Amino acid sequence: MNLFDKIPENFFSILVSKNKNIYIDALFVLREAFKQEMSISRENIIARLINSLEEEFNEEDFSEDENVEDLKDNNISSKAYFLLRKLKWAGWIEFEMQRDSFEENIILPDYSIKFLDLLYSIVQEEQVEYNSYVFATYSSLKLASVEKNETYNAINTAYSNTMQLINELKSLYNSLGRFHRRMSNQNNINDVIKEHFFEYKEYSDEMIFPRFTRDSIPRYKSPIKDMLNNILADSEVLNSTINVAMKNKKYTSKEDAENDILNKIRTVIEVYENIDFTMNQIEAKNTDYVRASVQRIQYLLTSDKELKGKLINILRNSKKEAVLEKMEQEVNLLKQEYLTKDSIYTRASNNKKEGRPLELKKEKTIDAKAFYEFAKSLENLYSNKKINEFMEANFNGKPFITSAEINLNTTEDLILLILATIKADKSGRSFYYMQDSDEIVNNNGYKIPNIKFIRRN
Repeated sequence: MNLFDKIPENFFSILVSKNKNIYIDALFVLREAFKQEMSISRENIIARLINSLEEEFNEEDFSEDENVEDLKDNNISSKAYFLLRKLKWAGWIEFEMQRDSFEENIILPDYSIKFLDLLYSIVQEEQVEYNSYVFATYSSLKLASVEKNETYNAINTAYSNTMQLINELKSLYNSLGRFHRRMSNQNNINDVIKEHFFEYKEYSDEMIFPRFTRDSIPRYKSPIKDMLNNILADSEVLNSTINVAMKNKKYTSKEDAENDILNKIRTVIEVYENIDFTMNQIEAKNTDYVRASVQRIQYLLTSDKELKGKLINILRNSKKEAVLEKMEQEVNLLKQEYLTKDSIYTRASNNKKEGRPLELKKEKTIDAKAFYEFAKSLENLYSNKKINEFMEANFNGKPFITSAEINLNTTEDLILLILATIKADKSGRSFYYMQDSDEIVNNNGYKIPNIKFIRRN
């Protein structure tokens, strides 16, 4: 899907134009108007633009604008109408005739509203409200354990909340890095203190502290996994959930519904099994920031009082003309060099003896972890059609085959076999399913599990 199939090609042009600031301010005026009213006429918007941006209209020059020929006069009213036409040309707004008159209303497309809210949140730097994804997941599954007919909704809720939780944890980790970089670039003690005790503390109280208190991951992760495993173990509940899913007309077959439900349950369980590692990384990064912040404050408190700090301050301001002139008057700098016994170059002698080369291992062995990581990285590189064609060629009309019978002549054959085992478990579009085996076989130099692939009826 191409982005510009959804939005106009000129959409971002106003954000990089010479007059981008006034275009952004005008968009925020439009956003505020549509937050207050259901629909607003073009004349009403013009009045709002003139009232809010009068000073900017007087200062802005549209002479270099792409559509400047549409600007009739250079007065404020003409500039406001021109700006509105430019926003329409770029696709941020649309005009719509009123049903009972010849007046035009301003319409904001859905994609425009989403971008406006994003831009506004960046400019205002509003604190993102904390969402209790973990508790919401726990609550929905707890309800489903009592009301069995709510299991399908609970699984979807748990999956959606878990995916949003992971995205928020990644955002939290990267935001801590941003705070660290900003603090490291501060040279004023007051700026560092403001950054740490106001901005960072507010962010920490809203986004980090709740993870270990009211929405505690350590507290709820075990009950969440237990309830999901209970659903997997109860075939009656699972079948009932699949039947409920089929009523939503979302799935083409019962098998698709089953695969989707099982995949969501297993994904949530896997996330909570590995979430401790993510939380430890966040906690370590948070600790690093606090330690670095304290050290930065201590350094700035003492450096100005020391000779080294004063020299650093002079050199930091040496590009200023007044400081440079003063340095030329007061400081005489001379270049000095000296010769020592270490200055004479001595060629190093080569005393190394050639050792015995290591013997290469000819055996091509793939352990379970490497097998899994390799499969994960390549899972989306090959289409289901290609995998099915590979397996169909190896089945060759047979009702079942084993991985020992599959031709592994090239590296790509091995990749396709790996992905075939994944697709058999995760995708209902494969024409076969598989049975695991603990037996290990050697197929053309590769040690692999002797999995049995069975053609679906």
